[in-house]
Amino acid sequence: MKLFQYTYYFFRSVFYRGFVNTIKLLTYEKKYEKLLKINTLTIENLEHLTLASDNSKENHHYQGASYFILFKIFRSLPSDFKNTTFIDYGCGKGRALFVAEQCGFKRLIGVDIAKELILDAEKNLINYQKQNATSEIKFVFEDATKYNIPKDACVFYFFNPFGPKILKSVLSNIKKSVDQSPRKILCIYLNPLYKEEFEKLGFQLVEEVKTGRYLEAVIYE
Repeated sequence: MKLFQYTYYFFRSVFYRGFVNTIKLLTYEKKYEKLLKINTLTIENLEHLTLASDNSKENHHYQGASYFILFKIFRSLPSDFKNTTFIDYGCGKGRALFVAEQCGFKRLIGVDIAKELILDAEKNLINYQKQNATSEIKFVFEDATKYNIPKDACVFYFFNPFGPKILKSVLSNIKKSVDQSPRKILCIYLNPLYKEEFEKLGFQLVEEVKTGRYLEAVIYE
């Protein structure tokens, strides 16, 4: 099953991004796994994992987003946001949080429904060399719809971790948090299959990030 998934993603990437860009993305994978001293390469399905709530088709498998794309997006974010809390919904083994820390974020929280993925993320944290010694990174085993959002959380990251119903619930929680503690926020959504859920709730599109003809991400405020 995993071999099929890897093969599918490779040829899909070549089709949309082009061969050169796909090779560049693959080159970044081994390079930054080694540099950051973490292990986040594998694809993990949820069927046999311990979950914080009932499993459903709404909960998607774990796969780390491209290092190349993560660095590109996180480095471009306004510096003011890097002094706030960064939350990764569906953090898996923690890749996006480690890249965000490399790009200047100092308070980072990963939330995931799968206990085994959180344990893997915590193992990675032990080996990871922080860019800033005072950075705080923590991982939370929790149903994303029930997670209590900190008042200073201003950057919310999603790599298509779940379907539209769960996404809508999480976005509603974010809006409620902002209503209770007004602040400017950014939502970064990679592989944006359900971006209409943001628009239905009044989030405003800030930027589209593309590689070739592939829409990598959308950023909302």
